[in-house]
Amino acid sequence: MIPGHTKFKCDGSFGLIKRLYRKTTVDCVDHVVNVVKRSSITGLNKARRYNGDEGFQYYDIISGLETYFKKLPGLQKFQHFLFTSANPGIIKAQEVASGPFQEFKLLKTSKLETSKVMESIKATSFPVLKTLPMELKRQEYLYHNIRPFVRDGFKDITCPKPV
Repeated sequence: MIPGHTKFKCDGSFGLIKRLYRKTTVDCVDHVVNVVKRSSITGLNKARRYNGDEGFQYYDIISGLETYFKKLPGLQKFQHFLFTSANPGIIKAQEVASGPFQEFKLLKTSKLETSKVMESIKATSFPVLKTLPMELKRQEYLYHNIRPFVRDGFKDITCPKPV
């Protein structure tokens, strides 16, 4: 297929959202949520939004896993990866689909300690990353450049005066 013309189920659902979004006046996040909900007659599209400390939580998994695993050298040149539960910490990678697999040991410990490490990873509680407030420069941009295009009832919600 020509790049950009693939048939992916999620793309069709996203297309429904785009079609309705173009016809709708959207002034705040609640309006976007409403567009997503109304875009699919069968309720296929669902909106989830972040609301302060409620909602999504992002975990610092990278720093936790760096203690157990090494980085894969030349990661970007590989196209296919194979992981198995029989060999945790071992990754097989292919540069092309029909090419030979190259095997890499990413676990930093010996094979005898592998099961202990895997249990330790499962028991690890990763720290929650805090979301950062919007930068002052971005707040000023929204206030001065975007606010004039927002309807009066929503200006203080979408583009409040910078703090």
